[in-house]
Amino acid sequence: MSHWQLMGVLAVGVLVIVALAGGLALHHVRCRKRLSEERAQAIEQVAADKAAADKATADSGTVARMVAERLAAKRAALEKAALERAAQDRAAVEQAITEWAAAEQAEAERVQLRKAAAERREAEEVESRLRAVEEAIAEWVEAEQEGKRLAATSPNKSPQKNYTRTKAIHQQVRSNAETVAKEIQELEYIKNRIEAGVDFLPIEFRQTVDEWKEGKVFRHSSFEDLKLKFRFKAYSIEDGYELLYMYNQWIVQQRQKLRVFIRLLGTELEPPESIQAAIERAERNEQEKYLEMDVDVIFTLRDIRDTLDKLIGMETLLKELEVVCRKRSEQIIAPAWEAKGSL
Repeated sequence: MSHWQLMGVLAVGVLVIVALAGGLALHHVRCRKRLSEERAQAIEQVAADKAAADKATADSGTVARMVAERLAAKRAALEKAALERAAQDRAAVEQAITEWAAAEQAEAERVQLRKAAAERREAEEVESRLRAVEEAIAEWVEAEQEGKRLAATSPNKSPQKNYTRTKAIHQQVRSNAETVAKEIQELEYIKNRIEAGVDFLPIEFRQTVDEWKEGKVFRHSSFEDLKLKFRFKAYSIEDGYELLYMYNQWIVQQRQKLRVFIRLLGTELEPPESIQAAIERAERNEQEKYLEMDVDVIFTLRDIRDTLDKLIGMETLLKELEVVCRKRSEQIIAPAWEAKGSL
């Protein structure tokens, strides 16, 4: 092979190599371009999918939020309506109780005025009867003395029992003391009966509420219904104000009787002087008589003092009754469970 032929073969080889290298390079460039395009498309697809997912999540959250807001608004409207109904019911109950309390107060005032007039008339009648008793005792003493004189002039007649004016007064004092003792027992019984009802009612209320919470009683009643029920139950407890007024007036009359008894025994009382001071003065006056002292007068004065002590104890009972009556009124108008009771 000649030198030129060799050079031609080498030139052709070089061209072939260059052509192959160029083809490989072009193929490599095309592959890289295709890969880049596919990667870009994949990235765009992932971004699009993420954007779609974010949008779907956002839309779902918006819908859930809108549903929650609508439910909250509906619940708030229902609660507001329930509160308004409860407020209207409470207002109606309070109005009814206020009207009842006003009517009761007006009726109590009318009754008190009527009773005051009746008590004045009765006090005048009592004073008149006491004067009549005093006059009757005086007449009885005169008749007794006249009977003694007749017995002395009539030997065939048996001697009559020796009753004195003091013994007759003593008998009246003892009878009055028995009456006071009976009234004290009656007052204490009534006071204890009202007090038991007033003190037991809050305990019964708490027990009923506990059973109501457990569903044992009043399942179809609300807490407001229970409170109203017990307010009416407090109203059903006996009202002691009338008794309180009556016994206060009665004690005044009994003290007047004691003053009359002391006066009948020979001791005049000054208007400002207390009964206790008058009794002590009467005892001193009688004891100063020494041998001429009338023991029956001393015993009668002691019974008058015992009756006075009973009346003082009765006044203490009346103060306790007033406290009980006030509790009963508070349980009707403003009970403790109305202010503090809760679910």
